Amino acid sequence: MVAAAMTVSPVVAHADPAAERGSHMVTYTVVAQSELNAQIYYLATEPPSRADFDADSSRYLTNVKVPLQPGVPWVFQTTLDDPTQWALVSASGALRVPPNFHCEIAVDSVVVVQSDGGSGTQCALRAW
Repeated sequence: MVAAAMTVSPVVAHADPAAERGSHMVTYTVVAQSELNAQIYYLATEPPSRADFDADSSRYLTNVKVPLQPGVPWVFQTTLDDPTQWALVSASGALRVPPNFHCEIAVDSVVVVQSDGGSGTQCALRAW
């Protein structure tokens, strides 16, 4: 029997770090137990108001298709003035066997919410 050591590095994406006073560093993390192309939605830019978000959510909510490897996290960092209102990440994808997603949101380096789901999951600090 041969044992192999494997180093896993996260995939990291960064938003424009134009942080203003009062801004919080928000880190979204998504990982799956299976290899797949995941559909990930996340709020990268904070809207001025809920009405602005409702009028054109695509200006603020980003949608990417990301190839995930088992156990290798996808990570995105941004700054939000009010993460309790706006921090959101969701992931989904279909395989014959559920990929078993895990998501987390950290605010200023502290994990504040996490969730697990078979073929999809969502992390948010408020009900969407």
